[in-house]
Amino acid sequence: MKKSVLVSVLGTQKNEFGEIDRIELLTPGTFFIRDGSYYIVYKETEITGMEGTTTTVKAEPHLVTLNRMGTQDLKQTFEEQVPNASLYVTPYGSMNLTVIPSKVQVSISDEGGIIDLAYELQVDQRKISDNTLTLQITVKEARK
Repeated sequence: MKKSVLVSVLGTQKNEFGEIDRIELLTPGTFFIRDGSYYIVYKETEITGMEGTTTTVKAEPHLVTLNRMGTQDLKQTFEEQVPNASLYVTPYGSMNLTVIPSKVQVSISDEGGIIDLAYELQVDQRKISDNTLTLQITVKEARK
């Protein structure tokens, strides 16, 4: 059964010059279980720079898959110490992204929970930044 949830997204990006960018988003979403995996679906906003994009996160015990569709398309898999390459398609062009996760922690139950990621981001095999991404899912009553 799909549940209405509140999704809190906190991301940080530290570039090669040591500069840190931080983004926080609190948005409504949907949370459900299919074939033993947890799914979180939410719409990106102007704050993230991806308005018009829907993000689906599939969480398994040691594996997280991020799938974005809309104005920007990306399918990225996070598994500790396993590099994952993908094509990131934006309105401005496409680029080859690789993530090398150093931390993939999933602590989710039927009542919500937290996904915590830390990873190196590469563009065309060149390190761009060190990143963290934390998603906190809070189950709330659906409004009637």
